[in-house]
Amino acid sequence: MKVAAETLSVITVFRDLDIADRQRLAAAMRIKAFDARQLVIAQDDQSTDVFFVINGQARATLFSANGKEVDFQDLGPGEMFGELSAIDDRPRSTHVVTLTNSLIASMSKEAFWNALLSYPTVTRHTLKRLTGLIRLHCERIFEYGTLGVTNRIHAELLRLARDVTDQGGEVVIPDPPTHAEIASRVATHREAVTRECKQLETLGVIEWRRGRHVIKDVEALERMVKEVRGH
Repeated sequence: MKVAAETLSVITVFRDLDIADRQRLAAAMRIKAFDARQLVIAQDDQSTDVFFVINGQARATLFSANGKEVDFQDLGPGEMFGELSAIDDRPRSTHVVTLTNSLIASMSKEAFWNALLSYPTVTRHTLKRLTGLIRLHCERIFEYGTLGVTNRIHAELLRLARDVTDQGGEVVIPDPPTHAEIASRVATHREAVTRECKQLETLGVIEWRRGRHVIKDVEALERMVKEVRGH
């Protein structure tokens, strides 16, 4: 399906463009409907298209040689993925699978490079996204090397809250990961996450139950993380 220019207004890297520029970019894009749990791109694939989530949710996941799955990043409406292979022509670094029924737009590597070279705002938003990925990698490398399992769980829960808002107080987590998915992100097992979530519920920091996933006291969780990080 073709992409309407109005659709590009929900995509972060294109949101500052005027309607005429969006129309030019939309002409080089296609949109596809995906069912939940459908593969969009595969790790180590040689394709180079760039993808944009119009609606729905997707998840970037890595697999080790022995098949161990590590969740890396969830992707919601407006977000981009696949740009690394478009930039460096190397194989895909992750699997990306939809979590829900989703509409995802795509453009070729050549069209993406043309957008980067033609529109400074697209370049700026792309650089900010790449910077965010580097910061996320640095955070997790630091946590794996210096924090215990309990503290890594706290840090991941805090990231979930910060993905929703930078404000404190109570934060409802939409489409939350399961205990097993959190465990894969922090290199532990599901039982450890379940045990720590129960402890945090007892302390009144979170409410993590079926149908209701809330960080009730973001400031308290942030203090726990800062105390062990030392900043």
